[in-house]
Amino acid sequence: MTDVKSLAFACISGVALCAATGQLVAQEVSPGTDLQSGDTAGPAAPEPNPLGLFSHGYVRIGVGSTDDDPMLAFQLDGAESKYRLGNESDFYGEASLGIRTPMGGASDFVAEVMLNGWADSNFLIWGDDPNEDGGVAQAYAGIERLGSGAAAEAFLWAGRRYYRRRDVHMTDFYYENYSNDGIGLENLDLGSFHLSSALFYYDDDDIDYQAGTLDLRFHDIALGGGWLGEVGLSYTGTDGQDAPSDNEGYAIRLHAANLELPWGEWQNALMYGRGSGINFNSSGNPGVSSDDDRWRFVTQALFATTEEFQTQATGVWQRTRIGDDTETWWSVGARPQYNITDDFGVAVEFGYDVVVPEEGDSATLGKVTFAPFYSFGKTGFFARPQLRAFVTYAKWSDPGVITQQAALGNATDGTTFGIQYENWW
Repeated sequence: MTDVKSLAFACISGVALCAATGQLVAQEVSPGTDLQSGDTAGPAAPEPNPLGLFSHGYVRIGVGSTDDDPMLAFQLDGAESKYRLGNESDFYGEASLGIRTPMGGASDFVAEVMLNGWADSNFLIWGDDPNEDGGVAQAYAGIERLGSGAAAEAFLWAGRRYYRRRDVHMTDFYYENYSNDGIGLENLDLGSFHLSSALFYYDDDDIDYQAGTLDLRFHDIALGGGWLGEVGLSYTGTDGQDAPSDNEGYAIRLHAANLELPWGEWQNALMYGRGSGINFNSSGNPGVSSDDDRWRFVTQALFATTEEFQTQATGVWQRTRIGDDTETWWSVGARPQYNITDDFGVAVEFGYDVVVPEEGDSATLGKVTFAPFYSFGKTGFFARPQLRAFVTYAKWSDPGVITQQAALGNATDGTTFGIQYENWW
């Protein structure tokens, strides 16, 4: 393990211990605002970073047992995500230290460094190999607000940065994630829409493969009725001895979201990627040609029935064609959560995945989790910290269709019991 990985894991371990014992002091936010994991600087942040030092981060740690053996996560082969409640057998954390300082006029200088670390949590009670990993997740500097006019709320940045990522929280599915080393000018106000542009570079550590991606976002397009639209365009070129000669590609993404519906929030994405743009990120893909492609549709909604009773639901349809093979993945799930008091509540999560190959039988996985929790005096679906106990039951179509079948012999179902702590700031 490299020195950077060791340092990252040690730092995150310390942060996790501080967070779990209540000794970590995070930045203050306005009442009712619940930051989600990964929110950092820039115009996309739900709360501006304060002047001076600030910190962002995330930590989760869970322990448990699957069928009286070390805990494992249930995920279907060919599915790009899993339903995560009571289904994460890892310890993951990320923590940053940043600074924001005035530069004169209306501009502020912002810089942030974030380390992350990961380990198999079974080492805590089962003595398994922790298989830890980690490194530098973010390291960037930038200038917020550039004078007046179109750039008055813009963000000019350079370095390694989480860049306008989109995910479904209940599945941890980052369905659009162009984060990498790069430079960008974000949030130019052009009247009827905003423009964000970035150029990324990726160099694979294991093979001779490099990718360069130009990404453009036309966002905050008023669609009427509180709906906002976005059009994303990217082109990725690749190089290196392990890059196929016809590996370049592109992606087109259409988004529509309404975060102010009477009953909650609804977000939708329709995406098409071709060649090295097939993964909707900036890292390319050395295993495809410019003729291969992927369609992806993602929908997610948050039903805020009351402050105490909220539900996230999601659906995914994806069709991937590589060479002569076509595979379709679809998924539906929901997680209702109810706070019985300000401190105690219960969440139930249902998820169902199906992978349909061009030839052969479909593979399926159904999963349900029951999780009573302690919420430290906070209510709401995204309120953290949260300490959970859980029981998860999963059933799949045939032996061998899930990613960790080897640990379960020929079984086609499994049950997990455990506890988990999760927090972000």
